[in-house]
Amino acid sequence: MKWFIRRVIKKGKGSLQFEEEIHFGETLTIGRAANQAIFINDLRAALEHARVVALGNGRFRVESLVAAGVRIDGRFEHSATATAGSAIEVGNLRITLVDPPADFEAAVEVGLVDKAEVAAREVSEALPQSLAETGLRKRRWSWALLLLTLTFGLAIPVTAHFVPTLRSLTKDVPAIGMSTWDTGPLASAHHTMANDCQSCHGTPFSVIADDKCIVCHTNTKAHADPVRYALPEIAAARCAHCHRDHNGDTGLVRADQELCSDCHRNLTERVNNDTQLANVGDFGTDHPQFKVLLPAWDAQGKFTPERVSMDQKPLTERSGLKFPHSKHLNPEGLKTPDGVKKLDCANCHAPEPGGALLAPIDFEQHCQSCHRLDFDLRIPDRQVVHGDVAEVQFTLAEFYSKVALEGGYDDVKAPVFVRERRRPGQPAMTAQEQRDALVWARDKATEMTDSLINSRTCTVCHTVSKDPAATQLGWVVAPVRVAGAWYEKASFTHAKHATMGCKDCHAADLSLSSADLLIPDIGAVGSNNAVAPYACRDCHGGENAKHKLGSTCIDCHGFHQAPMPLRAAK
Repeated sequence: MKWFIRRVIKKGKGSLQFEEEIHFGETLTIGRAANQAIFINDLRAALEHARVVALGNGRFRVESLVAAGVRIDGRFEHSATATAGSAIEVGNLRITLVDPPADFEAAVEVGLVDKAEVAAREVSEALPQSLAETGLRKRRWSWALLLLTLTFGLAIPVTAHFVPTLRSLTKDVPAIGMSTWDTGPLASAHHTMANDCQSCHGTPFSVIADDKCIVCHTNTKAHADPVRYALPEIAAARCAHCHRDHNGDTGLVRADQELCSDCHRNLTERVNNDTQLANVGDFGTDHPQFKVLLPAWDAQGKFTPERVSMDQKPLTERSGLKFPHSKHLNPEGLKTPDGVKKLDCANCHAPEPGGALLAPIDFEQHCQSCHRLDFDLRIPDRQVVHGDVAEVQFTLAEFYSKVALEGGYDDVKAPVFVRERRRPGQPAMTAQEQRDALVWARDKATEMTDSLINSRTCTVCHTVSKDPAATQLGWVVAPVRVAGAWYEKASFTHAKHATMGCKDCHAADLSLSSADLLIPDIGAVGSNNAVAPYACRDCHGGENAKHKLGSTCIDCHGFHQAPMPLRAAK
């Protein structure tokens, strides 16, 4: 197809100049690129802005190549059919389809859009910028809205209060009647006061005083010592600053990050370094390393757990136990009195009711089936209790005293009268034989106690030492001190992490010693002595974190944790 393009160029004093050119092809391209049939020197035009496709018989298809569309005969279109006389506007150019001269199949005329025409169009298309331009007046509408508000917000509710018929008609109509004064549902903890507004509000149209809250919350702890930390946010803060009721069941407690970070992001400056707490602004980007509670003893031997930063590596747990997790989680299983068993974490670690922490390990329930406390091959079903050294010795002394006096104990080292079984009619032991039997029983109990504690049973799992001043036999079994809760200043619940596997956070199958601290730190992958797939920041970020679980301070830390009650702080 042969196109005829005529460019109209305006000169000074209204004169015009024409430039003509020929274009071959079914499509006429329009844009700011150099390869376009009609070039537009205007930054408002795209490199390839539009195109005109000849359909034959004097008809054309105008197509926009940009999302904004192209103006065709005064309207923005993405695609339209046009004929001679139609005008296409792109940027500062107007392209008019005209009847082609002889020897041409199509023709267009290209010229600049007159500036006065553009200005007039902008004025006509401009939206009203003020209320007066719409034909309305502020004062008239202000009075109308005031009367409407008074009618629906005051007159009808007051009338409905005194007229039962109107109250029944309007009770289910939103924004009409007494429902307009309803500030929203109370928190579930306050539902018993739903019909007694004065129990909290006291004087009408006044803020709730803290004294009204403390009537019920006398034992609530303060956040921090207001005398030591005389900050306005603590000393002068009202309960209602954080607790806003009438926001539904879960709206009473603030959970936003700013509740804490307003003060804690620069806490050391605020209190002149008079604190052991570090500055915290955001869990994902501005939070110190975790501190865990580790078993420790002072110089006098008193158990005094200490908080230690997990940056201090390697960390060891002095629990008093000798326990290799890797052996108990052997994928090939363990040889037990009942055959080979394969253990996993759930065999020993069960959640407490509610799922927050794990229930303590109980020897009788979790250990004794494999670690039996039998002490005499001749009586394999008899076991000592799992307790301290004195209790074990007392149990053995009592048992062997009974055996010695009854007789029938098959041991070549025992006296004859201990080995012989006494039958009815047989003369009783003499006084000397009884004394000798009890001496043997005492020695046998001591021998078996030493064997249990130091050789084959207790020392397998416990640290055993010799201290003649401590017990009658001198054996001392180190007390077991396992941290039930690692984070003294924070809370953690396994219930909310039920979708994770134990080994995702605790690499117990790689731990060769009970001294390994199998707790993931804040950000580094794994724990201190073994590698685990996930640390806390792998899943949790700050309140505004993207692609992670947004976590605020209140998710892990309580607010009212000071030693003194709330009343002392007000």
